[in-house]
Amino acid sequence: MAKLTIRDIAALSGLSKSTVSLVLNNSPKVDPATRRHVLAVMRRHRYVPSFAATALAKGSTRLIGMVVPGLSWHMVASINIGVAAVTERSGFDIILYTATNDRDYGPLIDRILTSSMASGLLVVSHEQPLDPLVQLHEEGLPVVLVNTIDADVALPSVTADNYDGALTAMDHLLQLGHDRIACVQGRMTYRCCQDRYRGYLDALRSAGIQPDPELTKPGDFLPEQIRARSHELFALPADERPTAVFAHSDVTAYAVMTAAAEAGLRVPEDVSVIGFDDIESAAQIRPPLTTIQQPFIDMGKRAAELLLSEIGPRDPDDEEPGEAGATADVEPPAAELPRLVMPTSLIVRASCGPVPVTRSPRGRSQTTKA
Repeated sequence: MAKLTIRDIAALSGLSKSTVSLVLNNSPKVDPATRRHVLAVMRRHRYVPSFAATALAKGSTRLIGMVVPGLSWHMVASINIGVAAVTERSGFDIILYTATNDRDYGPLIDRILTSSMASGLLVVSHEQPLDPLVQLHEEGLPVVLVNTIDADVALPSVTADNYDGALTAMDHLLQLGHDRIACVQGRMTYRCCQDRYRGYLDALRSAGIQPDPELTKPGDFLPEQIRARSHELFALPADERPTAVFAHSDVTAYAVMTAAAEAGLRVPEDVSVIGFDDIESAAQIRPPLTTIQQPFIDMGKRAAELLLSEIGPRDPDDEEPGEAGATADVEPPAAELPRLVMPTSLIVRASCGPVPVTRSPRGRSQTTKA
């Protein structure tokens, strides 16, 4: 069967050869809808541009694209360690793409597709609309989401069990005798934060404690906002302020601890603080932070395994150089949609302790009495 050419792609797209060439060269002259249409045709027919054919023949397309929101994000290095542990054994290498969540990922994804160098994509903590990624997956490009914001999207994904992690955190505080437990939230548009808050509320109710809305504070993962809301908690009268705080992330917990110190409170003697994530610095601060550990390395491993299973075995020696690296009339295999939820763990350190001796339990209600 003949290899496809640019002229073939133009005919299949219903466009001119020059327009297809502009798409291949990532020209800004092409409108986004046209670009998407041409790339979809290329993907559907497994077309590989001529500038990638030589790389195909050398086997250098055994590459996985890994899209991250930024290299400074605390989980990126750990996830990448897990991914690399799997890909190195499989003969694949990683291409790392960075794109901040406040910018449109569309042009980046188009560049990845146009180059035809990535056999699949791992997308970490993606906050933008996921429809383009779903479309790419349906068109035959393997895509796996890691630590995603939306857990219900129709794509293979690997996430941590945020709900159960919150239950575990709350159970630890409840076992220490706390019944005035505040929650400083993350960004509540995130599914992970919604699950953590749901776990917080359910743990209180299961313990017979009516949640007090005044003890829930928005934080949005912004340190200044977290400190301001924490000061509101710590400014309450001594018999009404919380004796413990469940923070939606370790970084949030750090800001809560800073606010406590500014309010003249000691951790954990006056207020216990528990975080979520177990980033590297959690063990280094003073006091070391009790937290819920997300298994970022294992998440990276499982995500890479999922992606490689979708890519399937490939022998690069089977590919031949030429203008195109595939034939027409070959449909991608039907995609399964595994969604792996990884268990979390409680890491006990020094930031949590029993209820202060000057405070006696208030009973089974967090609600302030009139």
